[in-house]
This record gives sequence, structure tokens and C-alpha cells, in this order.
Amino acid sequence: MYGILAYASNYSKPTRGLQYAAEVANIFASPLTAIFVSEPIVPLSPLGITPVPPEIYASAAEVVVQAQAAEPVFARWAGSAGLERFRWQVATGYFSAALTAAANWHDALVLESGGTMPWNSVGMLGHALIHCGAPCFVVPDRHGKAACFDTIAIASHGSPESIRAVQSALPLLKRAQRIVLIKGTARDAFSPVDFRPVFSIEEHLRQHGLHFATRVLDAGDTDAGKAILAAASEANADLLVMGAYGRARFSEWMLGGATRHVLGHAALPVFVRH
Repeated sequence: MYGILAYASNYSKPTRGLQYAAEVANIFASPLTAIFVSEPIVPLSPLGITPVPPEIYASAAEVVVQAQAAEPVFARWAGSAGLERFRWQVATGYFSAALTAAANWHDALVLESGGTMPWNSVGMLGHALIHCGAPCFVVPDRHGKAACFDTIAIASHGSPESIRAVQSALPLLKRAQRIVLIKGTARDAFSPVDFRPVFSIEEHLRQHGLHFATRVLDAGDTDAGKAILAAASEANADLLVMGAYGRARFSEWMLGGATRHVLGHAALPVFVRH
């Protein structure tokens, strides 16, 4: 990995997600960019609702100024965290749009789940994951263990998203001492291409010199997320790798049931890609 982008929801002190991002950056000797996003205030007067008072706009503008002024604070923290290459970035725009644009300059994104803030919700995380296109670490705010990739669990049912996740996770997998493949039932998907022989996740891992144990997952869509987390916990995994997919394509922001459950209930970091 050559560049890590981490969402900094608080410009006055580092969150758990930002700390995890720094740990990952140190492991791979990668540069880290921390980004604070100030979302625009939308006036509601055309809808017949009381318009936003001017002082609210002034307050929002002051937040951006304060966030920009926090760069020295971040620099001191980054230096104390052992980082040699880092950048403090402030963006004004919608959450997903800002992360999508910034992710183009990086190889992986780090977000945080849990807590009470709206950007930590599964819905906001899912919207960002699906639109940014980059692989992403989702770190629970209650996760207290330092970044580690000794044991990695892979959840795969053969979907394009899960395959892309594994491909993006290869630098992580090559550091692992133990890999557990949690293999679900392959989904029936129309493809205009007939591969012979067919691609295999097992063969793909072996071609990259990776050794792994396989755990077959026998669970329906309703219980898949819960079963995946149980298998990852049983393996004592440091990280779970999986694809983020949308069950309802007409609402592309909506993640599939298994993905939503994992992001909403995982106690370990999850490496996902749509």
C-alpha cells in the first residue's frame, strides 16, 4: 500500500479510526492523509420551512477555519505516532463526494463505525463505500487492539465484490501468518463470459503463495452476516476481508444484509471493497 486516507471526524483530537490508520501506515511505511469534511448547509426556505439563520452559516465557516488551523496539532500527533509522511486535508462538500474525490489520490480509505455520530452509521458508511470505489478499512470505535494482520479471515461467496476485496487485500494477506477462508455458497450471477477452467478463489490464493484453511459457511442470506462474524471470532482474526455488495441495485447505497450486519456489529476491523 502506498497511500492511506483516513476520515478525521474530530479535528481537535484523533479518533480510534485515525489511530488505526496511523498504525497501518507505519506497518507499510506509507504516507497518511487525514481529511476533515465540513458539509454545506442547505437552505430550506423554498420548502416553506424557516430559513437557516445567517449566524449558522457564519458558524459553519468558522468550523472550516478552525479545522485548517488544527494542522499543527495534527502534525505534532502524527510525529509522536511515528509517521514520517503525513498530510492534513480540509474539504468543504458532501461527505461521500469529498471522500470519493480524495480517495482517487490514495490506495485505501479508513473509516470508523459505531458511536453516535451520523457519519459512523451503516447507511453513511455504505454510501461512501459504494461510491468511492476504493478498498476500505472500517474500524469499530470500540476496537482497542493495535493494527495487526497475523490472522486474517476472508469471507467470500464468489461475488465480484468479494473477489475485488481479496485482490486489494493481497499486501495484507502476504503479511499474515494464518489465513482462514470463510466460504459461502456461490451466488448465481449472469455472465456473458464462459471461463474454462473457471476462476477459483482457492487457486488464486495459492498462485500468490498463500496458505489457508477453509471454513464452509452454511447459512442463508438472513443469517450470513452473523455467521461470518462468528467464524471470524472463532478464528481469532485480526481482520476480516469481504466484499461490500448491494442487494437492491435500484438503491445502490443500500448494502446487502450480510454486509450491513457485519459493519453494524463487527468487533474487529473489516477490510471491504464494493
